[in-house]
Amino acid sequence: MRLADPLDQATGLRRLFATDQAFRAVGILGPDARRNARFTAGMALALGRRGSRSLILDEAAAPHNVASLLGILTRRTLADGVRAGHLAQAIQPAGQGVDLLAAQDGIKALARMDEREVLRLADGWHNHAEAPQWLLLNSTPGSGQGLSATADLRVLVLPGAKARLAEAYTVMKSAHTVWPGSAWLVVVEGAETAAGESLFTALRETAQRFLGIQCDFLGTLPRRREGAHPILADADVIGHNSTAGGSAGRSPEMGIMAERLTSQPVGEALEFEQYWQRMWLYCRMTAEADMRRTAPGAAPRAASPPDGTDKNLGRPGVFIKGT
Repeated sequence: MRLADPLDQATGLRRLFATDQAFRAVGILGPDARRNARFTAGMALALGRRGSRSLILDEAAAPHNVASLLGILTRRTLADGVRAGHLAQAIQPAGQGVDLLAAQDGIKALARMDEREVLRLADGWHNHAEAPQWLLLNSTPGSGQGLSATADLRVLVLPGAKARLAEAYTVMKSAHTVWPGSAWLVVVEGAETAAGESLFTALRETAQRFLGIQCDFLGTLPRRREGAHPILADADVIGHNSTAGGSAGRSPEMGIMAERLTSQPVGEALEFEQYWQRMWLYCRMTAEADMRRTAPGAAPRAASPPDGTDKNLGRPGVFIKGT
């Protein structure tokens, strides 16, 4: 559904005569915070090398979030931008065509706004000289029910170990329950090519069988390299000298994945402001659902399967073939 955003006559005229800008949102989800942050940062940098500007909306908390990975001290969050009425008050430059927006409190902050406030908040930044072509939403690890779930295009970061398949499937199921019908790509992080393809095949067959999800393989990031920084070790996506023009961050795998990502069908085109309106609606629905659950006399929630696993995962044959 394309969302309407009537603000005022001046805004409508500006958009009518403005040049179109490509804008795409990508939700990045997975059960491991460090792997999610590595992929998000690496993809943003790879897109930057292709001439595209990215805004990372980081829902994860330190120390395993994008800001910590890049060595950035986040002094402001999305909530600060909301209070100021301008996204620019909360966005911090990360270099190489990448901007960072800390949003650990994003759902609560947006839920407290009204629709016009949200649209004006995003409208001001979209007119900025450094407006992004890509919005990369790094999710809260282990959860599929954050702002990242609102993206029509999602990347699941699957850890390169058979033991993590159930966790990854649970994240995928959670996001699918919140916002179904989106396109899914899977990257296996921390495995060699053959092992990564095998893990992807197992996940794809289970997701298709029980959720009806069709997912495509984005690629594999290699295993840990000796001597790499402990946070960057598994993928070695970026390194300490990347901001100084060194080659430490030039991951060929990330470059290939960025090319594949940009070639994905766009689907329904949304403007930057419209996407923020979509996130606002999601936050309001989430807040209202939480209020209903905590209201006096509310029915208790159904018990979850033990250890966060899905009831389907215990069935014979699930996550066996191809692993």
